[in-house]
Amino acid sequence: MVMDIRNLVPGHVKSGLGKTNRTKSRDIADNSSSSSDESDDSVSLTGQTSHLASIIQQMKSSPVVDPDRVSPVKEKVDKGDYEIEYERVANKMLDFESSYYDY
Repeated sequence: MVMDIRNLVPGHVKSGLGKTNRTKSRDIADNSSSSSDESDDSVSLTGQTSHLASIIQQMKSSPVVDPDRVSPVKEKVDKGDYEIEYERVANKMLDFESSYYDY
């Protein structure tokens, strides 16, 4: 199905998008003469695609939690010795916000 998106307004949905039967029959006639052009289309993937696929696979196979980082914190929490550094947390939040909004 072909959609005519030239007169769309953001946030509005038009019903009956697409071409009319009259236009479709004309497009079919036009496409029959240019079918040899379409056969020349091809897709080639770069080496980056396979590299990204291997990175994604590594991410999927790695554990979600790093036990080396979690164990010390868990021990402190269990003993009741874990202290929250409020100022550090607040500064990290502000740093994140300023980088996000580019202040």
